[in-house]
Amino acid sequence: MFGEKFYKKLNKLMPWQQTVFALALAERMYPNYRLFGDTSGFGSGERFRHTLDVLWTYLTVKGSRVDLSAELEAFEPFIPDPARFESYGAYPALDACVALGAAYNSVICRIGEEAMEASNASLGAVAGFAELLAERDLSDEELYEHELMEAEMEFQVELLEQVAQPREAEAILAIRDFAAQDGVSNLGIGLQD
Repeated sequence: MFGEKFYKKLNKLMPWQQTVFALALAERMYPNYRLFGDTSGFGSGERFRHTLDVLWTYLTVKGSRVDLSAELEAFEPFIPDPARFESYGAYPALDACVALGAAYNSVICRIGEEAMEASNASLGAVAGFAELLAERDLSDEELYEHELMEAEMEFQVELLEQVAQPREAEAILAIRDFAAQDGVSNLGIGLQD
């Protein structure tokens, strides 16, 4: 189902569904950011985790009050600029930040393209990593046949189906758990705490 049909459904999501979709992708990419932060000394995995958790709480705890603009602004200094780092890890870390920012912006300013933005960031992270592993540019066909890209597309299709369910705190928390993928990111990176 990935492709035109997928994107039509994605674009029809209600605002809260766009938020959950984008936030779930950021959740899945959290290990990418954390690993970059731990190895480069830049950023803060704890701050990224906190920023994720604030929005999950906002979505699932009735009456929760939080200044989302202030939360996002407080996180901005921890967003890497890949041009300033020699490590490839800055790119997937930035993609994780793009998805997180899209989730916040879907609540703050609701343009309606936030889920697409997060989807593209996650797919881009996988495509870039696949090419890094191959040590060359891959054709579209090679990318779509890559194991990580197939897994990413399957994940996003399943996520879209889960997000289409009625809005209930338990369902949103189940999506968070699904997105966490037992601590393994869209690039296959796992964290041991």
